[in-house]
Amino acid sequence: MKATIEFDDDLYRQLKATAALRGRKVKELVAEGVRMVLRHADTPQRICRLKLPVVKSRKPGTLKLTNAMIAEHEAGIDADHES
Repeated sequence: MKATIEFDDDLYRQLKATAALRGRKVKELVAEGVRMVLRHADTPQRICRLKLPVVKSRKPGTLKLTNAMIAEHEAGIDADHES
């Protein structure tokens, strides 16, 4: 069956390039994507609430928070979820 689908220009360029890289036709990738969505249609989407840390500072805007500090905090959160 034929269908007309409208994509924004950037999305279509990405789709066409991906199809070319994989040696597939655009319509094959679109059909594969639709099949994936339909296969998981009855699986409820899990909503995950984030718990962001509250960081108090004596002088707002002066806290020096590094990526390493954030990663360390996230590792602690992950460890809590695994146990």
